[in-house]
Amino acid sequence: MAGVTIDNIDIGVYFQYARRMQMIEQINRQYHFEEAASIPPQIRMVDYYPKLSEMDMLLGIVPLHTPWAYFYPPPLFRFQRRSPFGFFRVAPSLGSFEDQEENEEKLDSTECDTEEEKKEKAALKSCFKQIDKINSWLSFIVGRVGQFLQG
Repeated sequence: MAGVTIDNIDIGVYFQYARRMQMIEQINRQYHFEEAASIPPQIRMVDYYPKLSEMDMLLGIVPLHTPWAYFYPPPLFRFQRRSPFGFFRVAPSLGSFEDQEENEEKLDSTECDTEEEKKEKAALKSCFKQIDKINSWLSFIVGRVGQFLQG
């Protein structure tokens, strides 16, 4: 069995390589990749909708339209810019601090009959404890950001 070396490769391989290089250069010209280095790093465009990748176009793959979610986003979703530091709580859906304390008290007073229920109760207690810890971290960070912005 003879090995394939560069001197005995079929000439069609070179033609395919040349065509692929032409396609890459065409894509570079089409999308102005040469000028991309001159774009300031402060400019950022967030796009939530997936697009056909250049590799798929280059390889000639015809993708079927498959949704990445089976529901439409809420109105004006693309204009929302939420920062994790814009909130003072990590899980505001748990209600107010008083509601969360009431839920913890209910959890403490709940009787467990099986070993599985005891494990679930311990897991929920651990979750509430971790949420409190993250909320305290978040309030500390937001306070420091406020100090930084003041002076």
